[in-house]
This record gives sequence, C-alpha cells and structure tokens, in this order.
Amino acid sequence: MKSEIAKIKLKGSKSITNRALILTYFLPLAHSTKLKNISKCEDTLVMQRGLKKLATKNPGEIYLGNAGTAVRFLTSLAAISNKEVVITGSKEMCKRPIKPLVDVLKKLGAKIECSKTGCPPIRVHASEFSTSKIQGGKISIPGNISSQYITSLLLVAPFLKKGLTINLKGEISSKPYIKMTINLLKKWGIKVDHASSYRTLKVRPSQKITQPKNLFIKGDASSASYLGAYAALSPGRTISIENIPKHSIQGDIAFTSYLRKMGCKISHKNLTIEIQGPKTLKPLGTVDMNETPDLVMTFAVLAAITPGTTKITNISNLKIKESDRIEALKTELSRLGTLVRAGKEKGKDFIEITGESRETFIARNSARNRKKKLSINTYNDHRIAMAFGVLKKTILPRLHIKNPSVVKKSYPEFWSDLDLLNRLN
Repeated sequence: MKSEIAKIKLKGSKSITNRALILTYFLPLAHSTKLKNISKCEDTLVMQRGLKKLATKNPGEIYLGNAGTAVRFLTSLAAISNKEVVITGSKEMCKRPIKPLVDVLKKLGAKIECSKTGCPPIRVHASEFSTSKIQGGKISIPGNISSQYITSLLLVAPFLKKGLTINLKGEISSKPYIKMTINLLKKWGIKVDHASSYRTLKVRPSQKITQPKNLFIKGDASSASYLGAYAALSPGRTISIENIPKHSIQGDIAFTSYLRKMGCKISHKNLTIEIQGPKTLKPLGTVDMNETPDLVMTFAVLAAITPGTTKITNISNLKIKESDRIEALKTELSRLGTLVRAGKEKGKDFIEITGESRETFIARNSARNRKKKLSINTYNDHRIAMAFGVLKKTILPRLHIKNPSVVKKSYPEFWSDLDLLNRLN
C-alpha cells in the first residue's frame, strides 16, 4: 500500500512580512495594503508592536527583544519620523552591531547615536523644525556586514525629499535579501535603479506610490529548509511543502538546489514542493553560502550524517547573528562526535564537516545517550534549535534540545509540524 504523502502548509515569509509592515506604516490606514497570510512569529509580532508604539506622539523607549530585523528597520524609520525615541532590546541584541547604519543616518542629517560599543540602545532625537532634517542624498555603507542595514535605508528612501543613492563598499553579503526588498518596492510602484552588481542603488525622489490592494505573502523558504532536511533524513517518504513557489523572491529557496545536490528527489507543482530523501546523502563538497546564511545551520547538521566532507565558506556574518553560529555549530556538532573544523581562509570564515553514514552516526550517539543524556545548547538561537531539532524528530529521538521554545522567533509551528510528519510516518 502506498504511504500517504505528508503535507505541511507554511505561514507567510517572516522577511517579506516585516518589509511589507514597514511600507504600510507611512500610508493612511483606510487605504493601506491588506496583508494576507502574514507570518505570526515572534519577530513579526515584535515589529508590529514597535511600529504601533512609534506611531504614537511620544514613543519613548521601544523594546524589541532579540529581533535584529525590527531593530535595524525601525532605526531608519525612527530617524526620519522626527520623534524622541530610544530603540533597545535584549542583552544579546545589545551586543549586535548597529553603528554602520547609525553613522550613515548621521551623514544624512539625523540626530542619532548608539552606545559606545557600536550596538543598541539607539537614541533618536527630534529636530527643532517641524519636519525631519533628513532629506536624502548620497551615502556609502559596507556591504559585507548586514543586508538589513541596506534594506532599512531602501525602505525609507521613497519618503525622502531628495531620494537616496546608496553606494555599497566591499563584498555584498546576503544579496538575495536586497533583491527581495527591491522586488517588494516595485509592488508599491517604487523603482530602484541598480546595475547587475548591485554596487549602487538609487531611489529617485518624488516617485508616486501605488500600493497593491492586497498582498498574499508566500511561505517562508528558510523555514521550509528544515522540512526539507526532515525529508532528507526520512528515505522512502515524500514530504509535501505547500505555499512555496519554485521561483520565490526569497533567496533561501536555494535550499532545494542544495538538497538536490545531496541526492534528494524534488518536484514542483504550482505552489507545492515535494521532497524525497535518498538512502544515502551525498556531500555538498565546497559551497559558498554567503548569499544564503540562514541555510548554513540546516546543511551543516545534514553534513554530519553524510559520508564525506562538506565545507561551507564565506560565512563571516554568521558571527553577528542571534549567536556566533559558527562557534555554536562547531561546539554542538562536536558534542555529537562529528569531526568539525572552522576558521578563516583568505580572510573569509568557513566551517568544514567530515560526516559519516547515518548508521554509524546513530549507533555511536545512541550508545552515548544510554550512558549520559545528550543535550544540545541552542544559545537562544532559533536556527540552532531547529537544525538540531530535525535530528531529534528523525534519527535521535532521545536527543535533548535545550530551550526548544526559542523556535517561536521565526517558526512557532516547527515542533507541531514535525510531530505531524511523525504521525503520518
């Protein structure tokens, strides 16, 4: 008897939702775009609360927890809103850099400052004039630290009197996220001029905003990667992920290409992707994941159950995420007996995993678990929790994941979705 295909329908993309929320902030409520299928994760809820408070006459302090996207996007928004605002977050958030964005906003005329460490809290001061001093102009900013700085500026650029030209210095990290922002701006009638290199981004002034009446937000491709990993570790089964288009504006749709290279069978039909794992996974070899940093955790963990060597390169920006993700992966994979090497080559960070067969991996860790319960520290990082959580729900059921609720930051349905897949096994 043919087994039932396990189906999961994903909520809307966190990244698209947060960008769309910023764009609707400036527009009259009666005429705002109706956002459908928005993500309901912690990050988007924090963004909505932050926007609601910023919209008040005297916002005061806006606390954004560990939501890096909200902090970076609201920093530019607060800077042009001409209000007294303090943007802050959790202890971890106050260790993540914001100075490059603050420095650019200062050059544009904002009265803004961050802590001496270059991190939040961020203080924005109102101008003595009735409107903000920020009129727009030309600025330069490093392209290799965070694409969220660039997106933050692009999202407010249409509302600057003189428009905005952004010159990106050095290597450009996470370029697909910049492309996503440009794509969304088009839906609001805003054109961003750029060359194929995306080295210079120009938003001309006085463009007419023609917002869409409705915007249906497609499923989150980053979240889908964990379901893909589940399929990869469940040979013979087919996992169906609904609400994910083949040609998504989300860069993390690349997870399907990586899985295919590892031997998975993948098919697309309309907004559905079907994935079937092979009996034995193939290593990725050397792969540059600079454009897809949120997928590194997924594939680093899969690499541990794949005979051969996988080397993931050009991932320096993983050090300034919710945790130092390179160090976290190295520590936790080593805890499972996997041979891991991390460091720098030609100035770029990498992590190299020497994997083994699933049978060897399971046997060793099952034996170790009988002596002492194996636990994975998640470092308050949702992506570390989910990457290792896939192992727990497939091949190491006794593996303990510390602070499992941290997944609510981006994918609150993660554990229930994997439980559903297990029930359909």
